[in-house]
Amino acid sequence: MTNEKDGETAHPAEGAASPTVTTGTTGTAGKRNNGIELLRFLFTTIIILFHINLDLWDRKKTIALVRGIPVTFFRHGNMGVEFFFLVTGYLMAASIYKKIRAGKETPGLRTGLVRETMQFIEHKAKAILPYYLTACALTPLVRFLTGRSLGASYFVKRLPSLLFLQRMGLGKPFIGCTWYLSSLFIAMFFVYPLCRRFYRAYTRIFAPLLCAALLGAIIVLTGSLGDIEDWFFFTYKTNIRAFAEMSMGATAFELSRLIRGRVRSVYVRALITLSALAGLALTGVYMCSSADERYGILCFYLLFLVVTLVFSGEGLLCHAGVFRSPFFAWLGAVSLPMYVSQTLLRMLVPCCFEKSGQWTQCFLIYAGVLLLGIVMHTAVTRAGERGLPKIPGLSLLRVRASKGPDAFFRSR
Repeated sequence: MTNEKDGETAHPAEGAASPTVTTGTTGTAGKRNNGIELLRFLFTTIIILFHINLDLWDRKKTIALVRGIPVTFFRHGNMGVEFFFLVTGYLMAASIYKKIRAGKETPGLRTGLVRETMQFIEHKAKAILPYYLTACALTPLVRFLTGRSLGASYFVKRLPSLLFLQRMGLGKPFIGCTWYLSSLFIAMFFVYPLCRRFYRAYTRIFAPLLCAALLGAIIVLTGSLGDIEDWFFFTYKTNIRAFAEMSMGATAFELSRLIRGRVRSVYVRALITLSALAGLALTGVYMCSSADERYGILCFYLLFLVVTLVFSGEGLLCHAGVFRSPFFAWLGAVSLPMYVSQTLLRMLVPCCFEKSGQWTQCFLIYAGVLLLGIVMHTAVTRAGERGLPKIPGLSLLRVRASKGPDAFFRSR
């Protein structure tokens, strides 16, 4: 069991990811949904606080008692990853539906389906690499500054993670919490062609059935959706979890698409808003509770409800223009660099401020992560606006950074 504080493997009890962390929350109409952008930042923050709780208090921190019931410091904050898997699946389905509406025929296995899948995955990887590789490059420096070991084997074992291969059992990660990105890309290789080839049947029938069956089996056999080092028959549990939840995200898109534009009554809009807020509130209650981890599957379906309703854009808040401010889009944009860089501060702050109280360290870690995320986002965005130099053999590292991390999950 290796603690993620060393920047290696995430804590087995940890199911968080991030942010990291999706980007480009556009719907079929191509308009940004800033409500989702705000939620991206919110869940990225919750995941980071969960990790801090894991580092400083081993997930045991209780901040209050309400009628004898403990309120924890995001003991189940790892469930934030479910939101990002859902949004990834949603936007993947949105991209596929856009191709279908444009009249593009579904390619056969021998006529380009694999190639189209790889192009889609490459498009996503290009947007995250500037942030991810920057954090990977800084990790050895921070390890050196904090007195951690840095032998040749350290680098050799982590080379596969530069291509997100760690969840295939190849080596170790530079950044422990980025297991999520590896599982995401592995699952995407299977979910995309299934959704592309059988869009209607998959989004409406097979995806929800597969999700219920797979997540149910995970809960029954392993006891939780977390515990990221668990092996599930032939692969890591996280890969199955990503496949199931991204598939359900595709179903969320189809339901949201059917709702969008069909709501006329202000009472129905009010019901949509209240349902989304209630789902979000209940999710927060679970994340701050000490409830059994088996109830995580209920939290997932609450998040499915929230994602579906918020993406529909039919709630009262969306129609009132509450989320029109570009500030919400900016919050969503900085969530990706915040997620991939969090381990740097989680190693550095406890070492530099070891005599400070744990709450002080908690504040310094989060403030540092936020500041570093803003700096990374600004640097990559400005580099994209100026135009990055063309370096032979490094085309994967070039991204239209002027779009910021929003390109990561924007429909192509």
